[in-house]
Formats: sequence, C-alpha cells, structure tokens
Amino acid sequence: MYTYEKMFRENVKGIKETNNPEQLIGLCPFHDDNHPSLSVNIKIGLWNCKSCGMSGNANQFAKELSLDNPKQYMSKVNNGHNKKTIPVNTGKKRCDDIAKNKSRYASQLSDEIKQILDSTEYVGMDDTNRLTFHYPYGIKHHKGCNGENPYWEGDGHCQIFMEDRAKGYPTDKPIYIFEGEKDALVAPFNGISFSAGAGSIPKDITILFRHDTIIIVYDNDKTGKDGAIKLVSRIKKESPRTIVRIAKWNESLADGYDVWDEWKKTMTDKNYHYDELDEAIKNAVEYKFPNKGFEVIDMKTLMNKYNIPLIHIIENLLVEKSVTLVAGTDGVGKTWLVMQMAFCLASGKEFLGFKVEKRPVLLIQFELSPEQISERLIPFQKNFGFVNNKYLDFALLGKDSIFSDAWRKVENTIDENGMKDAVIIIDNIYASTDADVSNNHFMKPLLQKIHKIKTQTGNSIVLVGHHNKTDDGEPLLNKNIITGGKTLTNYVSNVFQMGDSSMGTDYRRAKITKVRDGHCDLLHQAFRLDWNPDKCLFTRGGIITNEMAHCKPKTNRWEYEVIIEFSEYESQRNAKDFDRHRLWEFLSTKDGWEKTPSNETKVTRLINRLKEWGLIIPKGYNKYELNWDEIALLTLDK
Repeated sequence: MYTYEKMFRENVKGIKETNNPEQLIGLCPFHDDNHPSLSVNIKIGLWNCKSCGMSGNANQFAKELSLDNPKQYMSKVNNGHNKKTIPVNTGKKRCDDIAKNKSRYASQLSDEIKQILDSTEYVGMDDTNRLTFHYPYGIKHHKGCNGENPYWEGDGHCQIFMEDRAKGYPTDKPIYIFEGEKDALVAPFNGISFSAGAGSIPKDITILFRHDTIIIVYDNDKTGKDGAIKLVSRIKKESPRTIVRIAKWNESLADGYDVWDEWKKTMTDKNYHYDELDEAIKNAVEYKFPNKGFEVIDMKTLMNKYNIPLIHIIENLLVEKSVTLVAGTDGVGKTWLVMQMAFCLASGKEFLGFKVEKRPVLLIQFELSPEQISERLIPFQKNFGFVNNKYLDFALLGKDSIFSDAWRKVENTIDENGMKDAVIIIDNIYASTDADVSNNHFMKPLLQKIHKIKTQTGNSIVLVGHHNKTDDGEPLLNKNIITGGKTLTNYVSNVFQMGDSSMGTDYRRAKITKVRDGHCDLLHQAFRLDWNPDKCLFTRGGIITNEMAHCKPKTNRWEYEVIIEFSEYESQRNAKDFDRHRLWEFLSTKDGWEKTPSNETKVTRLINRLKEWGLIIPKGYNKYELNWDEIALLTLDK
C-alpha cells in the first residue's frame, strides 16, 4: 500500500497520529500556527486547515510549498513511515526563477493599474489572470475568480507584506495594518498586511514596535473583528506600551466591506476620496485589555493624566472621592453632628467654621425610625429652611436592614438614584452589617465594598463609628480607641473624633486625628464643641490646652458643683424650699453669672437637669426643695 505520509511528515511540523490511522494532524505551514490545525489524509492526499481555511489535494499541497511532483513522495507502508528526507529545493536557481517570475508577472499588469499604483514592485498578474503578491523569497497567487485557493511559489510562511518599505515609514506617525495585500497596496496611508489574512500573525512583528501607535484596519465582518482582537492581544503582549486602535467601519456598510471596496468605489466615481475609510479611522477605538497586574505609568504621563487638584468638600474633614470617619462615645451627639454636616453640605454653609463645597447628600440612618428622623429635622428646618430635594435626601430603611448586611442595598440605592459626585453619609457603620467589625477578618471585606462604591460612583463617603468602652472614665481622643482598629483608621482619609467634657453638659471635646491630603493646623489639637440645645447645633469653640481636665469623672460636672455650693448656702436658713429668685441671689455671687438673657436660659436648663437627676424636688409652680440625701452622696463622691 502506498500513501502520501512521507510528504506530509517531512513538510508539516509537529505532525502526529490520531485515532484514525489514515489521518494525521500538525501545524499548518501556510500561517503562523501555534496549535495543530492542519488535518491530512495520508491515503488519498487531501488536507484542510481549520484555522486559515486553506485546503486541497496532494498536488496543490506540493505547489503551495514549491515541491516537485508529489508522487515521488509516495512511499510504501512498512512498519511505520519512511524516514528518508528529501530536501525542498530552495537553492539559488529557485530564487532566480522566483525573481524572473516577479518581473514577468508585474509586466502583465494592465496599464491602468500600473498608472494608479506608485510601484509594481509588490504586485503582478499571473498567466491565469490571478493577482500575484511579491514577497522577498516567494510569490503568493491570489484566489481565482471561481474561488480557487491561493497558492505559493517559493517561501510561503506567514510574513509581512511590504516589510522592506515599512522600514522607511516615519516612526512618529502611526503604521496601519490591513487585512489583505490589496488593501495595503491601495490605501492612502503607510501600511502593511500579513500574507495569511485575518487571524494569522507572523512570528516576528517587532518592526511594528518602532511606532508609538498602530491602527488596525481589518474587514467589516466577524472574521475581521476577531482577527483584530487577536492581533491586539499579540501586540500588547510583546509591547504593552504601544497604543493600538481598531478602525470602526460605519455599521450601515456591507458585511466584509474593506479598503479595496473603498478604492474600487473611488475609481468608479473618479473622486479619489476615501470617505468611509477616513471615518473608520476617525472613530478608531483604542483597545485596552483588563490589567491582571498593577497599572504601570511613567512620570510624565502620570502628571499629565492626573493633574486636577483635589477638591476639599469640607475643609480639613472631607476630600472629594474619599472616605471620612466620624467617631465618638455613645450619647455624645454624633447623629446630630452628621445631620448638621448634611445640611451644611446641601446648602453650602460653613460646618463648624470650616469652608464647605456645596454637594448633594444622601443620609442613610441605620438606627432612627422615620418618625425620629422627622422629629429631629424640625430644628434644622428652622435653621436652614427646606433644602432643595436635589441636594438632600434620606434613605428610609426596612425592618430587616439594621444589623444585617445592607451594603448591597446601599449600592443599589446609590445606583437607582443616580448619585454621582455626591456625599453619602452612613450612620452608622456597625449597624449597617451583621459582621463583627471589631474583628479585622470581618472589617476588611466591608471596606472592600465601601471602596468599590467610592471608586465606581465617584461619591465621597462619611462613616459614623464608635469608641471602645473603657472602665477608666472618659479617654483622651486618639485613633486607638476607635472600634475597628487600624484596619479602619488606616483606610479612611480623614478622622474626626468627639467625646464628652466634664466642664458642662453643653460642652464636647473634638479632635481631628487624621488628615491624608493637605495641611491642617488643628491636627491632633483638642478643641471645644459647644452644643446649643435650642437650635440643636454645634459650634466650634476655643482650643483645649489641657484635655485631661475635661476627662474628669461626671461627679465633678459644674452642675454638681453648683448644687453642692447652693445647698451649703441654703443650710444657713431654715426655709424648706426655694424659688428661681432665691437661686439667682446665690448665683449672682459667682463670676460669670450676670443676669443676661443667655444666662436666664442657662438657669432654666440647670433647673430642668437638677429635676431630672433627682437633686431637687418640684413643690409647685416655681417652688423646689433640695434632695439633701442625694446631695450628701455627691459631697461624699467629691
């Protein structure tokens, strides 16, 4: 039995057996094949490439590779294939023959084509009226009018068409890659093509990397689009910094429309304009693959690309597209503070004396009911009026929202309401999740969700947090006492903390303990927050020089000092009760208690607190009695 096994084994790389003893597969010699795509039948000599689409019989295979009559390669099967090798004729005589044929084929071009082309160096017409494309050591015969497959004289490996001309192209201008030789010949740009069409890429394409920009102009069909993506992948793999753009043809054009079609239309109209091609290149899209590693960028590009100064939405406290943490002890007024912040942001008014850039605000409250929020809005409405609904919104939570993982809902709420370049206030971070955020293992996934929302929407985020409880009284304000630890405080850009003050019920301590962007003169400097219970607003007071003095136990509050001294004052007379006039007689002996409208209000609040604390007992209108037993206990604590 005789077969064509010897011819295929000697001319197909990586050839190997299949389950069918008559069928072999290997790397196709007609394009840059990385995976075995050529299937051959050694018995009858038929072959087919599933990648580039070329196929034929043994005689055509031999012609494509410039082999002699394939019958000489037929061998008798004898315990495997014949291992004797017959070299392919690639000598000087063969090269001379190819050169002569190039010249002859070029001379056979019509005069019309010769006049249009700037050179016939790369193209000709064979004896059967097929176009020929000339490569350094081979001639590719274009497909026939009846669909006959292309074939080669000489070296037919996948290579660059007009590569020698490309060496002279200006490197400061783009190089264009077209799908076929005809496209490259008639295009009005500096371009090349590959010898095996879309999907086939030569092994060496380093000549392309001399250019900073490459523009791919493949045919307007699926094969062209897929081939362009494949080529981009190869270019980016070998030269990641090269800019690659893919021309985008008008969608109304016919399937398969290419530069050759544009040229034929130009010749017909005699207008010599490439309107569709120009538009396709104008609309070319730079193709970028998702980074698997970090984005690497040079100094100049980095400075030019990211040259917009950071916007400080709240001076010292909140930067655009960042996360700020507001933390404090329980009952210190964090919710009142961030509600005041929301109104200042929505109206553009100063917050605690800090300048504010007006921004839309969404306040998501995880602890208060809608009724409680509505009640708290009453004093803010008096202070700020009704804020435009484009600038201030409140998220109403369902019953299942508290202490469950609500961050998917947070993300959906932001998307559904189109919140962009706004401020999202989360009160508070601990009630927004079912995770134990004091544990780093659970805090990190939560911060990943927050980071995703921040980066994808461009919004700034304010998180409300808590201080760890201690048995040693009120601690000094520092980041170490924040629940969530360094995992939380290292991530956020700014940290604002507040705590109680033993100097008075209407006083708070405050401190900015982290500022990532910009200089802050108040950094790590405690200052006073003054609470106005009538307006429900905080104002920034003076610097606290001795923060420790504000951390005294609550028994040393000024209200306690006043009632103890007043009880000593009252013990000198036998009266069982006292009134507001009597209290004023005592207070007028103290510094700072001049009878002003402000101090009148302060006395009213003092009387109300002493009643709530059980230190005085109401006995009728403007009549009160000292609770001597409770006051005695205060004296002992003192």
